[in-house]
Amino acid sequence: MVSRFLFRLDGSKENDEFMTLRRTRDIDLVYSGTPMKVGPGWIPDFLEVSTDSATARCDLTLIELEATDIAARASSRKYLPENSSAIVQAFITYLNGVLSQCRATADPRLEAFQQLRDFLARSSSVTVRTAGALRTSPEFLEELPLINQPEHQAVQLPQTPTPRDSFIFQGERLLSRVDGNGLRRTIRILDAVIMGRDHSGGTLKSWRNVRTKPLHKAVSAHADRYPGLQKLLFSRTDTGIQVNCDHLARELADLWSSSERMRVNQDQVVASITNLFPIALSLQEHEQMQRVFDQAWVVLKGKAS
Repeated sequence: MVSRFLFRLDGSKENDEFMTLRRTRDIDLVYSGTPMKVGPGWIPDFLEVSTDSATARCDLTLIELEATDIAARASSRKYLPENSSAIVQAFITYLNGVLSQCRATADPRLEAFQQLRDFLARSSSVTVRTAGALRTSPEFLEELPLINQPEHQAVQLPQTPTPRDSFIFQGERLLSRVDGNGLRRTIRILDAVIMGRDHSGGTLKSWRNVRTKPLHKAVSAHADRYPGLQKLLFSRTDTGIQVNCDHLARELADLWSSSERMRVNQDQVVASITNLFPIALSLQEHEQMQRVFDQAWVVLKGKAS
């Protein structure tokens, strides 16, 4: 059985007509709202994925849209010199982020995207192409394999771990170094949104390394009141860290009770951290913080009052 997915990577309104037309061409599922960068930072307009369970074949097509034939062909051909393996890896990272977002928002498409991710994990190869099209037509003007991947020669699929299903924020936990860092990142992101400090125009890397950290400052000023947060934020976690999630949730609910933007109780803190953690853990250094804050807002929307 053949399944086809259409991912909208560029949210420009100019691309609305193409998406409406293209989805009538046996597209099973459409997803939009999350960008994926290729090469030096290009963001394709769309990405179409086709899987064939009978042959275990997967085709990935980068799609560029323009107003004219010549411009569309030229725009799509800029991807020809790119490395196919790097594009496949970028898509897997992108898909992991989509899965995390679907889990956080109870998106009914989660199962289908998880099946796509599982299909990729079982496949031995994937073919990468680039295509140009007009914004007013569902047809491709041309579809070409990348230069380092001639027709019928598939690139080997990178072996990457599947995304984790959940993070249990409850009781006494011994966290690994990775999970400890992920929990700190999750709490910092939530703190920025809840306390109204979600206005960074930089990347995750630059935001993470800013000299002034309001959350750290607030906790250190009342270390006796927030001992769990003090330990989590300021202790070295090279070999992991022991935390009491219930105590942390209570301390965070107290800390965030001063927010003029929203109110979160202890149960809402637990739910928000549980849902945002896999998203925060999958973020790349180049992620734009405004998009990260938007994702946190989605998580908090149904949890806070």
